[in-house]
Amino acid sequence: MLKNETYFINSCDDVELNIKRESKLEFKLTYDDSKEIEAIVCVIQGLGSDISEPMLNFNMKYFAMNYNVAVLSVNYHCIGNRPQTGAKFFLDNIDKLIFDASLKAIDIEIPYDISKLNTFEEFHPAMDYLNKEIQKKKDSWEFDKDYYLDLSVSLQPTKNEYQNFGIMQATDILNALLYIRKNSPFKVMGGGIKHILVGSSRGGYLANLCAKLAPWLVDVVIDNSSNALLGDLWRIIGFGKEIDYIKYPSFDTFYFFKNIKLCCFDKTIWTSNTSSFNYFSNARRMIRDILVKDHLNTQAKYPKPKYIFYHSKFDIDLAPPQDKEDLVEILKELNFNVYFCMIKDEKQIDGKFIKNLTHGMGIPMKLLIKKHLPQILQEPLKDKTCKKEISYKCDDLIYTFKEENEQIILSVKRV
Repeated sequence: MLKNETYFINSCDDVELNIKRESKLEFKLTYDDSKEIEAIVCVIQGLGSDISEPMLNFNMKYFAMNYNVAVLSVNYHCIGNRPQTGAKFFLDNIDKLIFDASLKAIDIEIPYDISKLNTFEEFHPAMDYLNKEIQKKKDSWEFDKDYYLDLSVSLQPTKNEYQNFGIMQATDILNALLYIRKNSPFKVMGGGIKHILVGSSRGGYLANLCAKLAPWLVDVVIDNSSNALLGDLWRIIGFGKEIDYIKYPSFDTFYFFKNIKLCCFDKTIWTSNTSSFNYFSNARRMIRDILVKDHLNTQAKYPKPKYIFYHSKFDIDLAPPQDKEDLVEILKELNFNVYFCMIKDEKQIDGKFIKNLTHGMGIPMKLLIKKHLPQILQEPLKDKTCKKEISYKCDDLIYTFKEENEQIILSVKRV
């Protein structure tokens, strides 16, 4: 019989910023209790999706019904950081300063005290008033017809969380896997069980990061269009407004106002202030990057996961293909098992699996898993015996990830 279970467990705190976590980790498991399970397939959602998504639930049921696998999906830390996953708009102190300075710059007064505008319900009327005043000036030719005003707003994630980016999220996924291993509600095929991590874009990045933080726990990574390096994606951590709120938003939108573009930012504790304890230094970036040769050399000394990559040669802005090509080259040099499919021209578009040449190429998650799962299940289970602890040097910091009491424990030491 098909079973759908939802779990809530204690997971990791924010070791880097010394913040005690308030929320439980939520994850979902789908399996057939009449089967002996050969593998756990962890489908990692990307930006703006969570375990309540209908298509995810459909796919989880499909694979649990048709293969000897259990399917796992995790609402990792700060997954609720977009409006579609429950995040709420608000104004922080920087947003209020930008709002006030912008009004002075365009010489418009509004009958609202900006310092008291916090929630969306509070600031929306003020911005709506401003939107109408801008339209009046456009109608009277005081402003150009194409003029609009950029304003900054922030997003409060669900569960009072914030954007740590990467480390806590990957640790959550690994902790969910370890919990299911220890508290397995299903029968396991004799000889052990495989862990297959699958994701597109941000989900693919987290799959790769999981393999970096605990290579002994990951057998296969299936990744569609992830970033090998953060590059300018640091802006989606949330502190881009400290540098240039117009140039580095997490995303922007005209959804609410015709004449105001809202530059939206994740709530974060990280900062670009080099004198702050919370400074997002190069060391913080390095541990989150996948394409770090010294780190890959370290990982290669452990049991090696298999990598399956799909990428578009035209994915220049969101996930530069050269980074992925460089990653594949190093992995192959280090004797990792790598399958790499770079989509280079329109002849490779079949309308079913490959639908376009843009980021993600329209590849359906169901077909991505279905294409590779049968072969993966036929392959012998590799020996994962090793010391369950790995350390990475990142400039002046050493990050150590250790499996202890069925959880991944992080320690960070200064060199």
